[in-house]
Amino acid sequence: MQSVKTIDSILWTKVKLGDLDAFNQLYDRYIDALYEFGIQHTNDTDYVKDCIHDLFLDIYKYRKKLSDVDNVKYYLFKSLKRKINRKFKSKLSLFSTEEKKNEIRSEYKSIEEIIIQSENSLEIEAKLSIALTSLSSRQRKGLSLKFDEKKSYEEISAIMGISIESVRTLIYRAVKKLRNEI
Repeated sequence: MQSVKTIDSILWTKVKLGDLDAFNQLYDRYIDALYEFGIQHTNDTDYVKDCIHDLFLDIYKYRKKLSDVDNVKYYLFKSLKRKINRKFKSKLSLFSTEEKKNEIRSEYKSIEEIIIQSENSLEIEAKLSIALTSLSSRQRKGLSLKFDEKKSYEEISAIMGISIESVRTLIYRAVKKLRNEI
């Protein structure tokens, strides 16, 4: 067990120093275990995947501010549980807020609201279209298979002829790039 802690500690230290390879190794090392852990807390698999990706985005984004941890695995699992619970609470409060607004407001939107909503949708679509052109063809294909055709990582791996870990990394990096550009 000591060697696992040592490997994790080394990877953690390298991540803090901005080593992208170490970050990817840490991601690959724990993605499946985190997913299994996450679906024990909610049946919403897409939600669990989003929380895991948000967790790793936060780790990379705030890598310079990360403290040393004794047990990287424990830190990741506890952070994921916190993210799942926090997002779940915010979803609940969002629904209750929306219900209150619906009780107060009339069922009909004003013309201005409809126009603004339409313009916002068009603006987001335009940004997404531009951002998609910045992705490699492999990234676009991976995203298309995952989100348009609803393929599993295993199916995408077979279709694209790359390992499951590579598929996860490919999709993660593509989503990350899109989020940064939109």
